[in-house]
Formats: sequence, structure tokens, C-alpha cells
Amino acid sequence: MYLALTIRPDIAYATGVLARFNSNPRLPHWQAAKHVLCYLKGTLDHKLTYRPSDAPEPFITYSNADHGGNLDNGRSTGGYVVKIGTGAVS
Repeated sequence: MYLALTIRPDIAYATGVLARFNSNPRLPHWQAAKHVLCYLKGTLDHKLTYRPSDAPEPFITYSNADHGGNLDNGRSTGGYVVKIGTGAVS
């Protein structure tokens, strides 16, 4: 979760879903965790680049939500991205 929240926001959703099964992981959860690790290994050279953008506003925020989309418990999922220039900061 530390990597997902601070260094690699692209894996935040996958690690959040996998964290639900920490107390009793099954084979599909281990396979999903292995898939995330293979993804990380394949994207080691990817990075965020910060530079000015042509947009008139320096901060741009996007958000999305899935209301009741979790089939396990009916909970909602929400997410957001805050950009400064061309790079995501949150």
C-alpha cells in the first residue's frame, strides 16, 4: 500500500482490492498479486514528467466514482487525480 499511495499511484486500485483479502488469500489472489509484481517489473523505466502545460489553470482535478460496483459487498469505489502542469501529484 505504501508504494501504491506514495510512489506508484497506477497500482493503487489493484493493491486496494488485494488488501481486502489479506486475512484469507486464495490462489486467485496470489495470482493477481503476482500479476501486479510482473507489471511493476515491466514498467520500471516509466516515470512522471513535470513540465508546464498550455492549460490556463495550473491545477487540474479529475474524479470518478462507481456506486455499488463491488460485487463482494456492494460498496462504492471512488478515485481522483490532481495534476500540476503535466504531472500527477495526487
